[in-house]
Amino acid sequence: MMKRLLCNKRLYIRFLSLFGLGVLLFTLAWTLSYFFLPEGVLRGRTGSAMLAGDEAAGSFLAEWLRIVVLNLMAGALIVLANRIYRFRGFPLGYIIPLAWLTIYAVFLGTNSFSIPLPERMAPSLAVFGRTGLFEMAAFTLLAVATYSINLYEVTRFIPPTYEPVTPKPKFSLTLDQWVGLGLAIVVLLTANAREAYMIVTL
Repeated sequence: MMKRLLCNKRLYIRFLSLFGLGVLLFTLAWTLSYFFLPEGVLRGRTGSAMLAGDEAAGSFLAEWLRIVVLNLMAGALIVLANRIYRFRGFPLGYIIPLAWLTIYAVFLGTNSFSIPLPERMAPSLAVFGRTGLFEMAAFTLLAVATYSINLYEVTRFIPPTYEPVTPKPKFSLTLDQWVGLGLAIVVLLTANAREAYMIVTL
């Protein structure tokens, strides 16, 4: 059932299925981390936090460009993962936005941001006032838009074995996949702009 949804031929079904699963993980992780983990537990302990630093840039444009570069690198990681492997038809890149949604939820619940909020955020619809979920939606859309470009099928994890996908898929997308890819980038850049504005005006 999940494979029929996550690997459906229709882009919007793949997106709604993967993002819906991610939101479930996000909500669970946010709730548990808010009530059971200490504040700031992940602050400065992730690669993205180390790259972003703990101080805002001197201007909106500089902050926006810094966020854009980091997020485009993250997006490229999703495409690369999709290009390399799939397991039982599921692209490897699908795991990445699910993991990031979970980690973002813990950051919210424990206020572990490099530039922290005045206080940790309790689970509520107020999260839509921030940019994180929109960025995660863009990453999810990027994953489902490039789901069909896998070169190898993992047949076993321990010990790891894989075999080439035949015929070898070209790095080409259908029209709706290109539209999804373009929309993902637009949403990501827009969310990054809002995030940069929120940071420099703190």
